[in-house]
Amino acid sequence: MQFSIVIPVYNVAPYLRECVDSVLAQNSTDYEIILVDDGSTDNSPAICDEYAEKYSQIKVIHKTNGGLSDARNFGIKEAQGDYLMFLDSDDFWNRENVLLDLHNIIKENNPDLIIHELSSFYNLEKIIPRKFKNKEIQNFSYDFKEDLKYLVNNDIYYATACNKVIKASIVKKNNIEFPKGKLHEDVVWCADIIPYINNYALYSNPFYYYRKERDGSLTVQIRPKNIIDLIDIISEKETLLSKFDGGLSYLSYNYYIYLNNVNLLEEELKQKYLRKLINLNYLLDYYPRNILSLKGKIRLAFYKLLGIKFAGLIEYNIRKLLKK
Repeated sequence: MQFSIVIPVYNVAPYLRECVDSVLAQNSTDYEIILVDDGSTDNSPAICDEYAEKYSQIKVIHKTNGGLSDARNFGIKEAQGDYLMFLDSDDFWNRENVLLDLHNIIKENNPDLIIHELSSFYNLEKIIPRKFKNKEIQNFSYDFKEDLKYLVNNDIYYATACNKVIKASIVKKNNIEFPKGKLHEDVVWCADIIPYINNYALYSNPFYYYRKERDGSLTVQIRPKNIIDLIDIISEKETLLSKFDGGLSYLSYNYYIYLNNVNLLEEELKQKYLRKLINLNYLLDYYPRNILSLKGKIRLAFYKLLGIKFAGLIEYNIRKLLKK
């Protein structure tokens, strides 16, 4: 089959049917759905089994809880398709022609990677499409290494697995896995695939609907582990990504996010991770300014002028006061 859609499942009973039905609605049948139940304690396992009994293209894996990365890795190992896709079980697709369109792109270009648009939404009341900048797309060569810097600087290549369709052989042959036990797993995975991608294609369709700020979601609240894991990841990937034009811009994009949040850590950890941030402060020179608002540009200049420690402390205290 052409596509394997890996869907990790953990306590998402209210959203799971909408997610799976959005794939079953496709006007193509050349795919499999792999539901990886990651030790759910709600009704999700029963829903998974119900779908597997009804639809032959659905496979279910029940496993003990190991986190999102572990669930995705299990799905990858079971995948039989030529291309891998990742769909989180509280999200869904909002088009019926997605797989047919992707099939046509593959037939024409045989890309290692397809990057597509997505939409963020808040209970469907506010939908924000994250679309490509068409003017910039026209100038791309579609050689991935050559274009990486432009893809990052134009907010096309960023840290999410869910807007990427990748050849399964690349992932399996090179043992590329999501890091078990770490948050920001997509930052790692999207960094690790960079050396192995040669040609790519773009699919201008924000069909993927990414649910924001769901109760119980890992992305709702910043915790110490979020901060520690992200700074460690950036430190670990610095050497790898410095080899590629645009690699440090990719890291800078993620580095910039938590500059003031290090102040949330307890004092000993704060000092340790503040030192790591300061050692990496040169990454600010690589930040993709094309995607910054005026406010963001002022913030960037503020950090470059005052330094990571003092600018971060000032911003942290201002945000703290505003919350009061």
